[in-house]
Amino acid sequence: MIYSIVPYDHLMFYPEENKQERMEVNINGEQVILLKSDNNTYTIERLISTNPVSYLIPELMPGTTIMTIRSKKESPDVKWEILNGGPILTEE
Repeated sequence: MIYSIVPYDHLMFYPEENKQERMEVNINGEQVILLKSDNNTYTIERLISTNPVSYLIPELMPGTTIMTIRSKKESPDVKWEILNGGPILTEE
């Protein structure tokens, strides 16, 4: 029995309803979790770091929309471009 003012739907997690594609990548030496939005666009959902200065970098702020850029078709290297006109970030 759960006694709470929070609605029951908000307390229970239903994995079937929340099937959005997430991926964990390393951008500029920082670990971030990306949420897929459209074809090439992703939104930064979470920054995972023990360095407090990393949370002050505006390019890695949650909610920032970024886009993938591949330099060569065969190359595994991926570059990320911030859609608000920011710098290009590289995946290591």
